[in-house]
Amino acid sequence: MSKEGVKVRILDRDFTIACGPGEKAAVESAAQYLNAQIKVVQDQSKVIGIEHTVVLAALNMANELISDQPMEVDEVVINRVRGLRQRIAAAISED
Repeated sequence: MSKEGVKVRILDRDFTIACGPGEKAAVESAAQYLNAQIKVVQDQSKVIGIEHTVVLAALNMANELISDQPMEVDEVVINRVRGLRQRIAAAISED
């Protein structure tokens, strides 16, 4: 299977992502969604570090995914993700 590179822009930085044939649009869409979620976290919080911002955005996206499929995910996992989000948000607000 051959791979192709698709250029995406996240947080004003360019990245080249390898993807399979026909996956370019999906990768571009995913990158746009990730970038939008990161900007939401930046706008809503006092987060200074980019690492914390990206982790919060990733946790928000994971929570969305889990919330969309509650029957397929163990309730313990859902509660754990929610707890981690709260702990990270609290730790960041202390900075």
